[in-house]
Amino acid sequence: MSTHDAAGGVYDDLELPCGTWRPYTAVQMVMTVDGAIKGPTDDYWPISLDADQRTFRRFRTKFDAVLHGAHTLGMRIDRYMWSAEQRRERRRRDLHEPPLFIVVSNSGTIDPSDRVFQRRTYPIAPLVVVPESAEITAGLAEVAEIVRVGTDSVDLIGLMRYLVDERGVRRLVCEGGAILNYHMLTGGLVDEFFITVTPSIIGEPRPRTAVEGSAALPSDQLQRLELLSTISRGGEVFLRYRVRGASPLA
Repeated sequence: MSTHDAAGGVYDDLELPCGTWRPYTAVQMVMTVDGAIKGPTDDYWPISLDADQRTFRRFRTKFDAVLHGAHTLGMRIDRYMWSAEQRRERRRRDLHEPPLFIVVSNSGTIDPSDRVFQRRTYPIAPLVVVPESAEITAGLAEVAEIVRVGTDSVDLIGLMRYLVDERGVRRLVCEGGAILNYHMLTGGLVDEFFITVTPSIIGEPRPRTAVEGSAALPSDQLQRLELLSTISRGGEVFLRYRVRGASPLA
C-alpha cells in the first residue's frame, strides 16, 4: 500500500495506452464499504469524499470520451465536464478539445431537459447512442447528436469500432451505471477497472453495486481481475485492477 498527500488527483501521473480497433477502456466507480455505489435517494449523493471527487474529475482529462448508461442521468454527471480545472489539465497534456460525452440507451427514452444537455460552456453536443428500433424522445435530437448502432439493442462492439473509426477515440472511460459496466465487461471491452472504497456504510438490504447483470455469472465464468495498485488518500482507498480476458486492443 502507498499513501500520498498531494492536492491533485490520485492518478494524475498515470500514462494509459491507446487502442486501434477499439479504445483502451477503463471503468471508474466509487462504492461504500458495504458495496453501495449510490444510496436509496439522492440525499446520499455524493457518497465519496474530497479525494475521490478530485480524482474523478481529473481522471476524465486522460480520455477522449466519457461513456454513461442512460440511467445515470439525473445525478448531475455534467459537473466538471469542462471546468477551468478540466481545461487546464487537458492543456497540460496538449489536449485542447473536451472529451466527447456519450450516453447509451436501448429505449431512446431520455429527458432532453436533463442538465447534461443544457450545456452553457461545453462546446460539443453529447452523443446519444440508440439501436435502430428505438423511438427517441421528442426534442432529444435538438440537444444531442443521435447515432444508431445495433438493431434491437445497442451493439457495444459496433459502438467501439464507430468511436475509433469515426470519432478518433483511442481512450474511453466508462462511468457506469452498473448494467452498462456488466455488458462492457462481459463483452471483453474493459481493460482496467478503477474503484474507490469510501469510508461509509449505508446499510441498504440490496444496494446497487458496481456491476449488475440480469443473473449472476456462472461460477466458471467469473470476471477475474489482477490488482495493479492500492493507494490510500484522505481516508479513501483507490484500487486499480487489470481485467483478465479483455479483447486485444489491436
